[in-house]
Amino acid sequence: MSFESSGPTEPLFRSRRWRGRLASVEAAAVAGIVCALAWSIGIRGLLASPSVDSTPAEITRFYADPQRGYNALVLLQIILIGTVAFLWFIGVVRGRLGEVEPKLFGTVFLGGAILFAAVMLVGVAALAAPAVLIEASGRAPDPASVSMMRALAVGLIAIFAPRVSTLVVFSTAALGRATGALPVWLVWLSYVVGVAEFVTLTVAEPTVYVFPAWIALVSVVLLIRRPGRSVEPATNAEP
Repeated sequence: MSFESSGPTEPLFRSRRWRGRLASVEAAAVAGIVCALAWSIGIRGLLASPSVDSTPAEITRFYADPQRGYNALVLLQIILIGTVAFLWFIGVVRGRLGEVEPKLFGTVFLGGAILFAAVMLVGVAALAAPAVLIEASGRAPDPASVSMMRALAVGLIAIFAPRVSTLVVFSTAALGRATGALPVWLVWLSYVVGVAEFVTLTVAEPTVYVFPAWIALVSVVLLIRRPGRSVEPATNAEP
């Protein structure tokens, strides 16, 4: 009977190797960039629909095109991919921190991320609902219902989502500062972004893209700093 160790061609070896790659900082950075791009593209496309102050004639004319339903479904798929990438980003970062993660900040980090993802999905679903109705039933939506769904989406995406995102921003800054995963300038910039997102009283469209832009920035920094510094502090070395 042979007790030779498995070589690099064994399936188990390949599985462990790929698990390591998917849990790497590079994977987190790529997931964050994919998330930022997908959210920005998807939300921008859905926000191109009539606003809450559009007239019934403008709404009817916009949704007279049967292609609107298919386009909305495509944009929802893009946003869903971005949301999955966002959760992967969160999971990889938490996994890399491991036992050195401060429990309070780690819990807020994870909870805020899940809550934000839920608010985002419900908000974009409300925004796309009138167009999805066309694809699902072949009927054009009622203009009054379109305005109500748009108002609901604005409340979720432009009011709730930015404030929930501050949980992720603040906790990421705290985790980055405590573990040395992020440079000092990005930690303080994150605090500024979090405060701005929380206290803003506007529902202007640009505020929707602040959080995706911040995720992209953090991801790029993680990707660039990876060769020089790991998010896993060297505190676990045995004496």
